[in-house]
Amino acid sequence: MGNGSDVIVVGAGIVGSSAAYHLAAEGASVTLIEQSHPAGGPTGKSSALLHAFYLMPELSQLAIRGRDILVSLPEIAGEGAFVTQIGMMWVCGKDNAESWSAAAERIRGEGAAMETLTPQAFADAAPGFTLDDVTLAIWEPEYGYADAFGATNAIARAARAKGARLLQNTPVARLLRQGDRVTGVELKDGACLEVDTVVLAAGPWTRRLLATAQLDLPLHVERHPMAVLDAGGKARQVMPFAWCDDISCNYARPDNDGVILAGTWAGGGTGVRHEEAVRPRLVEDPDHYMEGMDEAESVEIVETFATRVPAMLQLGIRPGYAGLYDMSPDDLPVIGAMPGVEGLVVSAGSSGHGFKTGPAVGEAIAHLVTRGPQPILAPFSPTRFKAA
Repeated sequence: MGNGSDVIVVGAGIVGSSAAYHLAAEGASVTLIEQSHPAGGPTGKSSALLHAFYLMPELSQLAIRGRDILVSLPEIAGEGAFVTQIGMMWVCGKDNAESWSAAAERIRGEGAAMETLTPQAFADAAPGFTLDDVTLAIWEPEYGYADAFGATNAIARAARAKGARLLQNTPVARLLRQGDRVTGVELKDGACLEVDTVVLAAGPWTRRLLATAQLDLPLHVERHPMAVLDAGGKARQVMPFAWCDDISCNYARPDNDGVILAGTWAGGGTGVRHEEAVRPRLVEDPDHYMEGMDEAESVEIVETFATRVPAMLQLGIRPGYAGLYDMSPDDLPVIGAMPGVEGLVVSAGSSGHGFKTGPAVGEAIAHLVTRGPQPILAPFSPTRFKAA
């Protein structure tokens, strides 16, 4: 395809914005098309936890590189810092201690600071947290959380500064296909843009757009509620770090000192699915779903912290909100050239890993388009669903 290639990137979430930036940096001619504004979809509602801990090496490596890109945004974009490095704490029970310990050892070798803590060391590091069933804790001092909206918009602006064209408030009606090649997109206003390569980074809208070119992937969309707790200036006292509990199946982080964001998860984040955890409800139409939360949903999330962090139950409940997760059947992202056609690269099914890996996924997609196959993306190829 060469660096002179014309590329359209559909979707200005974290992956699309990063892909546009890195494509423009490689000398490609790029148009980034977004139906609302950068981070206007699931990216902007992400809890934006940053961690390198994954049981799958490629996810760890993408998360490490993703953080590096986010931390270097002041140089890349000439804008403020978007990462709050308060550390990330994990706990697990006896079932997973061995595999987690091995993963931590591997990830240290991949360049992330990571400590395994005994239950006692965890207790010392986390006053106010109880030890129920904790066999192992993992501490990632360089990680924490990011400002998802601010970082994504900074990357989109950096892409524009490198020469990319950004079309906001511009819905894509369909992919243009001729024979076995995707040749561009048609916009809602009827304009047709033809290019060498289309990168589809449209999250929950992926299947709808694929269908316009007689293509499909086995993706589904889940609604993920996020409780917002009023910590009255004591957020970091109650929740001093970004947190993930494999035993209670929940996660949380402070947002400065005012509030704590909290959610539940059904696994998948580490590659281990918790079948007993309640799966979030499916969303048929990503344009119309319940973005707000009823108080009962927030209470349900908070109650999962009752035994581990009793102080969480004393906090006030603010109106929560819900984002969308674009899910694949194996909880792993779907990234790569779409089988059956030329000229189409997909990044979808981020399954809740999207924000932390996103900056690096965008970079790897840019390299895929301009330089050829990227080994780090190989396990995520859409071709793994061919038999399905």
